[in-house]
Amino acid sequence: MPTIRSPEATATCGTGRRQQLAAIVRFTLLEAVRSPLPWLLAAATVGALAAAGFAASLALTEGARFQAALFGSGVRIAWVFIFAVYVIGSIAREMNERGFEVALALEVDRSTWVLGKLAGLLLPVFLATLLSWPLLALVATPAGAAAWCVSLAAELTVVVAAALFFSLNLGSVPAAAVLTAGFYLLARTMDSLLLIASASPLLSPGAWRDFAELALSAAAWLLPAFGRLGQGSWLADQPPEAITLAAAALQCLVYASLLCSAALVDFHRRDL
Repeated sequence: MPTIRSPEATATCGTGRRQQLAAIVRFTLLEAVRSPLPWLLAAATVGALAAAGFAASLALTEGARFQAALFGSGVRIAWVFIFAVYVIGSIAREMNERGFEVALALEVDRSTWVLGKLAGLLLPVFLATLLSWPLLALVATPAGAAAWCVSLAAELTVVVAAALFFSLNLGSVPAAAVLTAGFYLLARTMDSLLLIASASPLLSPGAWRDFAELALSAAAWLLPAFGRLGQGSWLADQPPEAITLAAAALQCLVYASLLCSAALVDFHRRDL
């Protein structure tokens, strides 16, 4: 029986590493563009804008500030969910169809395949956040909307890298989805958990409180500070300082690089 090759595997056959990487990125991007992903992102954005406008009309005071903050929060939550589900589904489909095994059989090394997939999955993130800036500028200042889009792109970069890491290493869609969601929720709420552990009247002073505060502080050092990104005040009031935004974006870039490196190490050790 003849072997059925995917377009991605066929394009990478007999080419150099750069050409292979470019081919994987190209076909991953084409897969995302031709999938329901753009329509889901557009529907979620328009829905968040409509919901924020309706809620702002019910507010007695500061309706514009309320609309901007609610719109930003709605877009962030919806996009994180959509991109995480898409990445996990895309990797699961690739493994089920054995497309990556065909690519590896055609002298494409594992590092090239993983890096190409990650780059191809991140391009829709950057394109979507860039296209969302005009809509955000309708409810916020252009500078605040630009800063918020940069922070959203940085946050989604880590989410995509985490979803890719869990999908490749676990090989299970439910497990990857649960761990990605848990990772994001923990990183997003870590500042609140630290505040509760250190100042909540519900926790009496003692060894357990000190242990909880120490454990959460250690976890905060290991997790990205999502709670400091994409704040509603950036859209409603003043954008952050450039150095603050650059530091947060750099932290997300470093964390995404670590997740990608961990995925590569484990992927190289696996017997396919």
